[in-house]
Amino acid sequence: MVSDAASAHSAGKLPARIGETFAQRVRIRTDEIPAFATLVHDHNPLHHDVDAARAAGYPGLIASGTQLGSYLMALTATHFAKPTEDGLARSGLGVGFDIRFRAVVLADEDIDLVWRVTGLQRKDRLDGWICLLEGEARSPRALLLSATGTLLLRLLPSP
Repeated sequence: MVSDAASAHSAGKLPARIGETFAQRVRIRTDEIPAFATLVHDHNPLHHDVDAARAAGYPGLIASGTQLGSYLMALTATHFAKPTEDGLARSGLGVGFDIRFRAVVLADEDIDLVWRVTGLQRKDRLDGWICLLEGEARSPRALLLSATGTLLLRLLPSP
């Protein structure tokens, strides 16, 4: 029996396209910084103590890199849970991410998260496609982080 994904593949239907770009703007509020850091057991005083952050040369609390990285990775899950431009249902599962921190994340600044699909390869053994991504998070003041990501994408059966 041929799966819906296999028949979609043979019909040239894909779960993503090279160059596909998706983005989101986020703002990490001052009160969210210590709450998130506590949740992930990050006890760096720069995320909890304004005086310690100022003594280190920052205008206030700085966000944990884990927090911004989480927003960026979550954006992939949200995007690939939505149908393709052609209306095909799909799902995405993170396989790996490589994140490079470039600048600290200050509270209450607009941060633009952007991903771009750079590669897509069929993997019959996994009944899906390996999707390669390049991404970044940028504020008006600096590039905050750059990243690459690998996901397993699958087309879902039609309802």
